[in-house]
Amino acid sequence: MIPSFSRNKTQGSPIFPVGGSSLSATFEFTGGFLGGNVNYVRPTLDYRYFKPMNKGRNILAVRFLGSHVQGFGGVSVPYYERFFMGGDFDIRGFDFRSISPIAFVTRNLSVTDPETGNAVIRPFDDIVYVGGDTQGVLNIEYRIPIVGKGTFTLAPYFDIGNAWVLNKNQLTRQVLDNEGKIQIETVKFLPGTNSGFRTSTGVELQVMMPVIQAPFRLIFAFNPNRLDRTIFGGATGAPFFFREKGRDFKFTVGRTF
Repeated sequence: MIPSFSRNKTQGSPIFPVGGSSLSATFEFTGGFLGGNVNYVRPTLDYRYFKPMNKGRNILAVRFLGSHVQGFGGVSVPYYERFFMGGDFDIRGFDFRSISPIAFVTRNLSVTDPETGNAVIRPFDDIVYVGGDTQGVLNIEYRIPIVGKGTFTLAPYFDIGNAWVLNKNQLTRQVLDNEGKIQIETVKFLPGTNSGFRTSTGVELQVMMPVIQAPFRLIFAFNPNRLDRTIFGGATGAPFFFREKGRDFKFTVGRTF
């Protein structure tokens, strides 16, 4: 069940607004008296603003999207309903669903001692992309029509946002370890993955496709706040190497907003 409220006061084409604003608020409710084995609520707010610039020739476009998901009745949010960011529709310079809080997980590996033949338990560190229970993103574009009104557009952009775990108790043991041996209260996150923001900036070339009434986009992206470091953590202090792309080039169809 998803009650919603929306207000649309944009001007011009729905695909290429030239002014005004829109607001959408939804409250998704699953489980409880509706039945089923999944219980959660998910409020979402989506606000968009368009302002004519340079005597109406260019458009400043802004979008804010925020959402939170929370389980209830002793049931945690399923892994597939958690938030992962990155991709063409939120933080453009990162790979699809690659932005997430990342948790250290220490597992025990049973190996056989070649000299004695006895089983030996050895700990080893692993990492898990757990997804956030909260997400927020701000997108800013400055759209400059080159040919026609949206037929061919140059759009410098800036994206900032992240997905965070605010309620660690909502992390199910199945998310971290199918054997259920992980103590959730002791889970630690990789520095920089559950705090702060990730950013991407660059420029898009947008070409309107008349047949499908949607823009074909070439995206040139630079990622200032990427993970590009070696992190030592977990119980064994093992190194983890993160080398996210500093630059990216991709093409897609449709708008970020």
